[in-house]
Amino acid sequence: MSTPLDDIELVESKTEETAPGRMNRRKVVGMGTGLVVGALVTRAAFAQGGTPTPPSGTPSASPAASPMASGAGIAPIQIHTIDIAFDPKAFTIPAKTDVQVIVTNKGVLQHDFTIDALKIATKLLNGGESETVTINAAAGEYQYYCSVPGHKEAGMVGKLTVK
Repeated sequence: MSTPLDDIELVESKTEETAPGRMNRRKVVGMGTGLVVGALVTRAAFAQGGTPTPPSGTPSASPAASPMASGAGIAPIQIHTIDIAFDPKAFTIPAKTDVQVIVTNKGVLQHDFTIDALKIATKLLNGGESETVTINAAAGEYQYYCSVPGHKEAGMVGKLTVK
């Protein structure tokens, strides 16, 4: 029975006359196929092995990703801590309105959510833990960050805009 690896060996074993210093086209295709298979196996291993994968693209549409939450009955904002990042990196809420922010640690390391100017800080959250804080602030821009030593310096910061 033939396997995909047998096909790769077969492609690589075929040789044709090529100019000195140039590679045979079939050999290049065989090596490229091997690299692609290796990359897919590595990606699958990391996805299933519990090693966090970095966030990709932009956050999906949610209250946290919307330009501004507004009105009474505002849906809670979801903030995820990921080793070493926040998702989303910025969000907007209305001024002088109670807004609940649910902070969930989706990473392996401990993280928290701190806004010094508003005297808001969650406890240190282990992976999988959540804590809800209520923000009611005047219009302006506020920085939030993780206070674990080295995390802020590594770029684990975000921006809260209050309008």
